[in-house]
Amino acid sequence: MYDERIIPDETPIGIYSIHLKRYEFAASYVKDKLILDVACGVGYGTRYLCDAGNQVIGVEIDAESIAYAQNRYSQSGCTMFVRSDAMMMGFHSNQFDAVCSFETIEHMADVDNFLKEVARVLKPGGLFIVSTPIVKDSNKNPDNPFHCQEWNPRDFKLLLEQYFGGVDLFSQYRRESRLSKWMKRVDIFALRRHILPMVLVRKMAQITGGRSMDRLELSDIVICEGIVDEASEIVVVASNENY
Repeated sequence: MYDERIIPDETPIGIYSIHLKRYEFAASYVKDKLILDVACGVGYGTRYLCDAGNQVIGVEIDAESIAYAQNRYSQSGCTMFVRSDAMMMGFHSNQFDAVCSFETIEHMADVDNFLKEVARVLKPGGLFIVSTPIVKDSNKNPDNPFHCQEWNPRDFKLLLEQYFGGVDLFSQYRRESRLSKWMKRVDIFALRRHILPMVLVRKMAQITGGRSMDRLELSDIVICEGIVDEASEIVVVASNENY
């Protein structure tokens, strides 16, 4: 499994919560639907959508991740996991009510083919719920070695509008106290994270009225409509008008 894979029993609860929040958000849009979870990883989010009252198929190209997902999350009867390439998933056209794909599109070299495939498997009027890290300037040479490209909100919206209608942008960000925000502005080089031991970082977060990144809970994370300055990820709900 590559280094960005989220594994509930091994990943710090705060990082896990950041990723699970997007599934919580998606679940508010879908109920009693057939959903495709693209690049589902080890399947925790697929199971979350199932528990929210949906039939869900998770697809993932990594064999080890699929084996983990099948062993841990497929017993519920409302989930199924399939090893598949996101560029050519093998499902019928117009099959799914919704497609979810979180923190995946930035890893893809051929984004256009991926979006065409998503549009193909979606029913007319279906939902595509997708997220990606937010950056100031779109680029195809990101600092993150696992990413092929990254987008600012404007360019990401324009990209999705080539394939979907009704593209609505949301921001995901960490809830912080005023004191915590002030300290972040003062610490422009993020010296707290790079120099201080983690125990001191956690203590400082507690003093300023928050939690350190590795201890965040779902209630510490917000997804709101529009783009806000403190956003770390863009979340998009793309649909046709009659969904």
